[in-house]
Amino acid sequence: MSYQDSHAESGKGKGSPDVKTAEKSEKVPDVVATINGVKISGVEFSKGLQSYKKRLAMMGQEVPPEHTKEINKTIIDDMVSRELLIQNCNKTGIKVSDDELNKEMASIKARFQNEEQFNQMIKSQNLTMDDVKSDVRKALAIKKLMKNDIEDKVSVDEKAVNEYYKNNPTKFVEGESVKASHILVMVDKSATKDAKETAKKKIDGLLIRARKGEDFAKLAKENSDDKGSGQNGGDLGFFSKGMMVPNFEKAAFSLKKDEVSDVVETEFGYHVIKLVDKKPERTIPLSEVHDKLKNYLKSMEVNKKLSEYLADLRKKADVKVMEF
Repeated sequence: MSYQDSHAESGKGKGSPDVKTAEKSEKVPDVVATINGVKISGVEFSKGLQSYKKRLAMMGQEVPPEHTKEINKTIIDDMVSRELLIQNCNKTGIKVSDDELNKEMASIKARFQNEEQFNQMIKSQNLTMDDVKSDVRKALAIKKLMKNDIEDKVSVDEKAVNEYYKNNPTKFVEGESVKASHILVMVDKSATKDAKETAKKKIDGLLIRARKGEDFAKLAKENSDDKGSGQNGGDLGFFSKGMMVPNFEKAAFSLKKDEVSDVVETEFGYHVIKLVDKKPERTIPLSEVHDKLKNYLKSMEVNKKLSEYLADLRKKADVKVMEF
């Protein structure tokens, strides 16, 4: 939703380990930083920290105590960077009209099922509607600044695209993949013996029917407990190695086209798999990845220029950061 949120997201990958553990409470000062006399309050920092914690919680993680100071520094640095960019927007006269703001607000609201859900999100972040609008207006101004001062000045020529493709061959290898359909009879690993026997009897019967030539898609639609693929006749689409649980993967990749597997047991229950198609490993031609590769190289260069841009702004500014 904001530059701060998106930038903190990238900061997460830079230093925050994937560890579940309890966090220690820290005394947050009233002012965590000043940038050319503009204060960033402890309240603002705490909101940023809470947002970060919620993102971790959604992934089943908590803030590791041994990394608290590192995380605090990352969040404050992101807030300082944001304020420097906002000040530069003001200095260069970049404005965001009410029409632009309203259009962006409508776009954000459209990501939610309804207005109530949107309002609940705001409340959960301890924000008001005015806070959100202010944050969005600033984010739009920063976006304009970045476009004017960085993005429009960055270009990637064909030579760079060709060299990257040539020098990184392993990045363009697409492993062997298969297209399969399956029928699942679900049974929990902790189910009773009778429940497992009932499920096994059902899948055995479906296997016999499939091998006698009954329409596999119809069998899946009518009998599979995997409702997602079942609605599509059991179709799982193409998948490569590492995408499915081991037993399922081993069975699927061992089949020939149109062959139906024996019963396969996984933690989800019992499966019957039909191989629909198979693609061998290949090197993806440049023509297929050209545009994406060019955009990727541009984004890398933009990120590099952004870091340099922020470093220059910070060097020229009067920045004071409190340590805690």
